[in-house]
Amino acid sequence: MENGRDQASAGHHFDLTMIRGILDHLDQGISVFDARLRLVLWNDRFVTLHDFPADFVRAGMDFEDIIRFNAKRGEYGACDVEEYVRERTGSARQFVSHRFDRVRPNGTILEIIGNPLPGGGFVTTYSDVTVARQVAGNLRESNERLDQMVERRTRALQESEERHRAYAEFLEATVQHMPQGVSLFDADLRLVVANSGFFELTQVPPGFNVPGTPFRDFMLYNAQRGEYGPGNPADLADQRVEMARQMQPHAFDRTRPDGTVIEVRGNPIPGRGFISTFTDITARTRAEESLREAATMARAMLDAPGMIVLLLTLDGTVVDLNQEAAHGIGRAKDDMIGANIFATMPPNVAERRFAHAQQAIFEGRAVYFEDERDGRWYETTMTPYPHDQGGTPRVMVIAHDVTHRHLSEQRLREATALAQAANRTKTDFLAAMSHELRTPLNAILGFSEIIAREMFGPVAERYRVYGQDINSAGQHLLAMINDILDISRIEIGAFTLCIEPVEPRELADSCIRLVSTRAEAGQIRLIEDVAPRLPRLMIDGRRTKQIFINLLGNAVKFTPAGGSVTLRAELPADGGMTFHVIDSGIGMSEADIAVALSPFGQVETGLDRRFEGAGLGLPLAKSLAELHGGILEIRSSPGHGTTVSVHFPASCLEKPA
Repeated sequence: MENGRDQASAGHHFDLTMIRGILDHLDQGISVFDARLRLVLWNDRFVTLHDFPADFVRAGMDFEDIIRFNAKRGEYGACDVEEYVRERTGSARQFVSHRFDRVRPNGTILEIIGNPLPGGGFVTTYSDVTVARQVAGNLRESNERLDQMVERRTRALQESEERHRAYAEFLEATVQHMPQGVSLFDADLRLVVANSGFFELTQVPPGFNVPGTPFRDFMLYNAQRGEYGPGNPADLADQRVEMARQMQPHAFDRTRPDGTVIEVRGNPIPGRGFISTFTDITARTRAEESLREAATMARAMLDAPGMIVLLLTLDGTVVDLNQEAAHGIGRAKDDMIGANIFATMPPNVAERRFAHAQQAIFEGRAVYFEDERDGRWYETTMTPYPHDQGGTPRVMVIAHDVTHRHLSEQRLREATALAQAANRTKTDFLAAMSHELRTPLNAILGFSEIIAREMFGPVAERYRVYGQDINSAGQHLLAMINDILDISRIEIGAFTLCIEPVEPRELADSCIRLVSTRAEAGQIRLIEDVAPRLPRLMIDGRRTKQIFINLLGNAVKFTPAGGSVTLRAELPADGGMTFHVIDSGIGMSEADIAVALSPFGQVETGLDRRFEGAGLGLPLAKSLAELHGGILEIRSSPGHGTTVSVHFPASCLEKPA
């Protein structure tokens, strides 16, 4: 900085020389314009960042001359030079804060931050952020590479599917030896495989047993010989083809013209077609028809749809059961009466259900439980039933299939696990970034303290105050980073408490003292209501103090002048200890409380900017309380103050010697 800048008055020579020395050693460009938009101060970095000619910048030059020079050499792209100069000059005369990035023609990216000066004028800083922006671009490229990795993994899965096709050939041999008729059609409804049992039961000619034969050919053949009743054979075949294309599970009994009853069960194979089984159930069907004709009204009530009902003796002998239960077991009702129900179950399932039956009978009350068998979940009630004439204990069993609900719960748990994994990734990122920030921040704190204390010699009062302000802001930022680290460690389970005996009264005194200065500045009365002879707590003293300082600080922050904040302790009936932070402040709604308890959540009130904050105090206090086995609760309503209660359980109180 030279020439024009040396025209300052001699009375300010010492200060301006020092200012020049400081500004010329900054990595940022600096320019200062007065209220008339005339250049009064700049550094060399300002000139080099803009590639101005050596003799271009001079003291007192107009702001519009600099804009015009830049516009003419294309710094702002294609534009009407004079129109652009008028626009920028008019904007500058508003003297408002501004911040933006500008890409120069040579590719350099400048971050420009301007702030108005008291009494008019503004100071602007210019930083070369080209590298930082390139880093962001590199991050995007990394994401693209990750997408490519996912694509390669997808191709590997496709190759795995090819190997499974080879395994299907092995399964074909197994199908041929099954006692039931089996057919498998692919997604295009063409025959893949069918065993001999299929052709024997359906009496379809073996000539159809050719891989690739369309499903419609089978349907048309059956329709033509009257298997599906009267109607146009082509239409009947097309109807069944359309139903098959839906690939839906199905089960039904089909009565052939000769009276044979075939049970047909079909299940889709995702992406591969469907498999069907055919079983001759003629004898079983006739037996069931006989039972239905003999059923009474009571039996009809017992066979309520969807309900499994059994009457058992304690040893598992079936006294009676309904049709739904028999169907679930897979045996006829007559066959099951007198049989042992536990013999039809896997040993581990039978053991559990026998224990429930014993409990119901011996305790004389209904026992409720949910249990799984063969992939199905059942909600079951076992109720004591009057003894028979021989005095044998009996139990009534009523069960409902709740498999669908369990599947929904499982999907919910999986979704929750994914959300937790995403949150854990966020926490790891915050922790890493916070660690990276602390290194330069410690340097800022150290150097600002040196300036503020004048450790290397006296400095101007203005610089000493600046040093104090920098140190204060740095300490605030360090506290916020520490809070982020604490929350991150808590969320990933890496936080350890240092348990020690703590006197409640001393803890309260210390916390009150630490916030008293802030309370006095806000004309807020602090009240301590903690008895001197409360039992000692076995807690982490430093972290618990952090809880109450956060709560007291928030209370002071949101309480208008003339209000009060109270710290109270009491011993509830459960044997623990509860602290209350009570303020007469502005209060919160239920929705605001939820926001305040979330990390980085801040409630907009109009008063919440008297002190800086990142929205971490309440979430951190809640997490620290829960680490002690305690709870944090908030009771509040708008305009009626707030009470935050921290409860420590009885396990946190020191046991008498």
